[in-house]
Amino acid sequence: MKRTGVVFDERMKKHLNVWDSTHPEVPDRIQRPYDKLKEYGLLERCQEITSRFASDEELLSQHSTVHLNKMKSSKTLTTEELYHMGACDYDSVYMSQHACECARLASGCTLAATEAVVTDKVQNAVAIVRPPGHHAGSDFAMGYCFFNNVAIAARMAQKRWNVERILIVDWDIHHGNGTQHLFESDPSVLYFSIHRFDNARFFPFSMEADYDFVGCGSGKGYTVNVPWNKKHMGDAEYLAVFHHILLPIAYEFDPELVLVSAGFDSARGDPKGQCDVTPEGYHHLTKLLMNLARGKIVVVLEGGYNLTSVEESICACTSSLLGDPCPRLEGPLTPCDSCFETMRNVMSQHSKYWGSLKIGGFALEVNEDVLDIEDDQSKRSKENASWDSPLSLTEKPWEQQA
Repeated sequence: MKRTGVVFDERMKKHLNVWDSTHPEVPDRIQRPYDKLKEYGLLERCQEITSRFASDEELLSQHSTVHLNKMKSSKTLTTEELYHMGACDYDSVYMSQHACECARLASGCTLAATEAVVTDKVQNAVAIVRPPGHHAGSDFAMGYCFFNNVAIAARMAQKRWNVERILIVDWDIHHGNGTQHLFESDPSVLYFSIHRFDNARFFPFSMEADYDFVGCGSGKGYTVNVPWNKKHMGDAEYLAVFHHILLPIAYEFDPELVLVSAGFDSARGDPKGQCDVTPEGYHHLTKLLMNLARGKIVVVLEGGYNLTSVEESICACTSSLLGDPCPRLEGPLTPCDSCFETMRNVMSQHSKYWGSLKIGGFALEVNEDVLDIEDDQSKRSKENASWDSPLSLTEKPWEQQA
């Protein structure tokens, strides 16, 4: 058995914008990475997984009948009607006669990769799919997304293959509002998103992408938003968040499956994200996730609009899943002040729910510039509970490479 599976189907290239040839969501977003896997000799080391379409039953596990029927109806619309549907009915969506077919295929391929992993046909997998999915909600398309590929895979893994606890890691530069809403009251799915927020001035422009939205009802604490408020966040910032927030919570949650909403618009060179994660950085982030869920991970393509960044980043993730040593990262790996502020805010919210984020057994409370570690007896000042110590990257595992 080969360790890593890859699923791809060139039929997903049929969806394209006939009104705007410069639109960033293009067929080469999947073709270029697949070709690069071949060029680097990574594809021949992988098990190719047979593609398929998602069934109505599978799509309806997360989407309404009204939404599914509306997507189906697009196949028979005129060009003018398609333009009107995309422009008037949805936010940041273009329609085509092949939109529904390609979206069903993207969801089906994600399901095929997930099935291969949870049934032990492969240890882990990469799904090179489009259209992306994480903005799609129960009854709406949004942000180039029609069906929520990762959310459907998570729900079907629970229903069909009895997976009890699932971690979704969303490192797309845009907040996965669709995925969050689908699981916000569900404690069996931990949704973790690192995204640009810019104080709600970055798509999808919602306050629910901020650090203080933690879920609803029994799902409180199972939505973890890490909102960047500036651009140019890179390897140092993402590694800091993984080491000090994601991994402690994830080990406490103990997932049986990890699904990655892998948007590479957080990559260096992407025109939308304007952030700075390198292919080597994604290699390390993937490697850190491989210690969870007995290594059962499915990396699913979401956004990413610099084709060179996308292809190199997918190759880096695949190389990591194959077990290749992590490459050395560029230095210095010192997170910026804005990163520390965001991390402090996230930890202050989630230390109420996760013991692994408490300091000295106490939840954190943030009051302007003061970090309070509260109990009945004492209140420690920022000088006595400095963020420099608990949040500094004192260990650099990438320096121990072969």
